Amino acid sequence: MPSGGADGWQFTHSLEAFEFQLRELRRRGYSFVPLGQLVGEIRSTGKEPDSSVAITLDDGWADNYTCAFPVLKKLGIPATFFVISEHLRRRATDPKRMGLEQLKHLVQEGLSIGTHTRTHPDLTRIGSEAAREEIAGCKADVEQALGVPVDFFAYPGGAFNRRVAELVQEAGYKAACSILGPGTNDAGSLFWLFRDVLSPGLNTLGDYYRLSPIARKLLAFRVKRKLREKLKH
Repeated sequence: MPSGGADGWQFTHSLEAFEFQLRELRRRGYSFVPLGQLVGEIRSTGKEPDSSVAITLDDGWADNYTCAFPVLKKLGIPATFFVISEHLRRRATDPKRMGLEQLKHLVQEGLSIGTHTRTHPDLTRIGSEAAREEIAGCKADVEQALGVPVDFFAYPGGAFNRRVAELVQEAGYKAACSILGPGTNDAGSLFWLFRDVLSPGLNTLGDYYRLSPIARKLLAFRVKRKLREKLKH
């Protein structure tokens, strides 16, 4: 939990590991904030606030509701769930993904919903019109289904380039999440927000790198190099 093997990659944590991560980050002095608050502070100050963490979960898997949501609620931690909307648009049931009533409940509980396209394609490998339909169409689907504005987007599989990022801005989103990281977010990274993936025990060299401000600054060139490669296209 959460898992995404059906979409070409897999990332799983046990419930115990997920709760441990959240408690340990809090113990280390991190503050959990809604993604909207984090983006608002970046827009107003030009940089992300120190020691603030926004929790995001991609793909809208059913276990985000049955497993992650109870832990988040117990600890009083906000989160944003990036969901795929094809089943919502068709008013169909997908047993692997959260349905309309579950998403409505998350909104009622103060959690936020972002979008992740209608069908989870690699947006860099489809034409502009198809990508526009996936990006803007998903926003329309979720806003119509839930009756709330949707401001944030996450690139399926982390795949984006300059053209795709421009389509996300065109669709009216305020920011978009990449899977590049670790990096420091500022006003220039709003449409490829850097995100960190941490190990279950927060005890690897990669965790140290991600949770050390000094290491992040020293190795920032690696993330910038990857970003430049993506934005060439």
